[in-house]
Amino acid sequence: MKKTSILIGKSLIEAQFTERVNRFLCTVLLNGDTVNVHLHDPGRLKELLLPGSKVLLREENAPHRKTNYDLVGIYTEDILVSCDSRAPNNLVKKALQKKAIPQLPDYQTVTPEYTYRHSRIDFCLDEKILVEVKGVTLVKNGKALFPDAPTERGRKHLQTLISALEKGFCSYILFMIQRPDAFRFSPNRKTDPAFADTLSQAVEKGVSLLVYTSEFVGNYLCLKENLTSIEL
Repeated sequence: MKKTSILIGKSLIEAQFTERVNRFLCTVLLNGDTVNVHLHDPGRLKELLLPGSKVLLREENAPHRKTNYDLVGIYTEDILVSCDSRAPNNLVKKALQKKAIPQLPDYQTVTPEYTYRHSRIDFCLDEKILVEVKGVTLVKNGKALFPDAPTERGRKHLQTLISALEKGFCSYILFMIQRPDAFRFSPNRKTDPAFADTLSQAVEKGVSLLVYTSEFVGNYLCLKENLTSIEL
């Protein structure tokens, strides 16, 4: 792939969503049988996980697993949405390694899962640039919204990014929209007003906000557009 991309699976299998049993377990209809699958996404996804929706599975055969499949994509009409919460970080890591995010200052080293005070930030560049990544699956009328459920952890990450500014770090929060059909972005104030307020405060204090879309191309998830239409 010429674009910045990550492989989601060597072969992806179509199935039909039936039920979300709990936070990380769903059932699907696969070749006429009801099968348990793992969903690696703690978000609500209630607008996506609708009975009868077409989904994509990746087969997993690790011995410790209780299921043989991961649910990695959900169709909403003709849009395929990535629903593995590991994918945004993996895609950003690849983009950082390729220096494919031009809004960032120049850097030489990429350190994942960087511990700063009592928080773990997704990436640190050159020991001075913090980058926290948030995956986004909810889009309404072309507007991407985060979060789709209240997130105290997300608010704490923002507070850490603010405090790091005072110690000479550059701080970035990058929202990776896991679908291609968004044209603008806003915090989901109706769902989590505290997060929305903290995000506005973070930007006012100097935390840089980046928003990118992504898109499935075959079995790959590709970095797509940098969105500049942002409503705080």
